[in-house]
Amino acid sequence: MNEFSNDIYRQIIQTFPTLEGLNKTDTPLLEFYFENEHEAPIGGLFIQTSEEDEIWIKADHPYTSYRIDEIEELFYILGGLISNELFWVISYEEGDWDDTFFIAKDHAIEKEEGFSYKIMSWDGTNDHLQNAE
Repeated sequence: MNEFSNDIYRQIIQTFPTLEGLNKTDTPLLEFYFENEHEAPIGGLFIQTSEEDEIWIKADHPYTSYRIDEIEELFYILGGLISNELFWVISYEEGDWDDTFFIAKDHAIEKEEGFSYKIMSWDGTNDHLQNAE
């Protein structure tokens, strides 16, 4: 792996030691995948670096790619997702994908007319669809 990917890998393993060995070893960039122990629609999670030294997190479910600004943000998101304190939100306008973001548990979404919001949790128990009124 390149220097950036190696650095990110070391920081991830230092913070989440259970992830050690879940990365591909024959790639120039970091590629992690870990399965969801729940049978939730969100599926497993990917953590990847890019040639532009970016960090990405995504899930098996469509429209769940999200670019991470800093490693601390990755740790916050990863910890929040697997503890069910943070959820993926996928917004659709008239059925077409619009945006993907995260929301803290028990936090209200600022809804826009004409949009629907698919909320997805790590264990699937908080999954639901919200429509703007």
